Amino acid sequence: NSKPNRFETGDVLIGLQSSGLHSNGFTKVREIFKNEFRKEFIQPTNIYLETILDLNEKFSIHGMMHITGGAYTKLKGVLGNNDALINKNHSLEPQQIFYDIYKKWIRDEEMHKMFNCGIGFVFSVVKKDAEKCLTEINGFKSDVIGNVIPGSGKVIIASKFSNKKVVF
Repeated sequence: NSKPNRFETGDVLIGLQSSGLHSNGFTKVREIFKNEFRKEFIQPTNIYLETILDLNEKFSIHGMMHITGGAYTKLKGVLGNNDALINKNHSLEPQQIFYDIYKKWIRDEEMHKMFNCGIGFVFSVVKKDAEKCLTEINGFKSDVIGNVIPGSGKVIIASKFSNKKVVF
């Protein structure tokens, strides 16, 4: 059964924690860290498929997106006439590698355009299902990271790196 991949007004956004860099932004990582080797550079990418398929059987997931190349800008493709608000009052903290990158060069907007910043996958469900959905997620730290409101297709992120808001 095919259904539209679309965040709907009133939905809650749930994030699944990434394992780190995943496979994105390595051109910039190499530019910043030169020949330095860090174990974070070879940390395997989390695979969310089985978790999402299982959740989709139990709940009506409206929209979903891997936070990969293009990072949070990709959410614009599932917003329609809604805005996604991602707050900073959630438990999915960026891993240390992201703070190190931020300190060395990249600012808030670029961080969220290039990297997952600790959140590898985002999906939306109706508010009444959010807490039950979180209890069903196994293998990944997860949390409610924001919500979907009427708007004009913007992604608005309260940065974990500063007091700035990023808008795409």
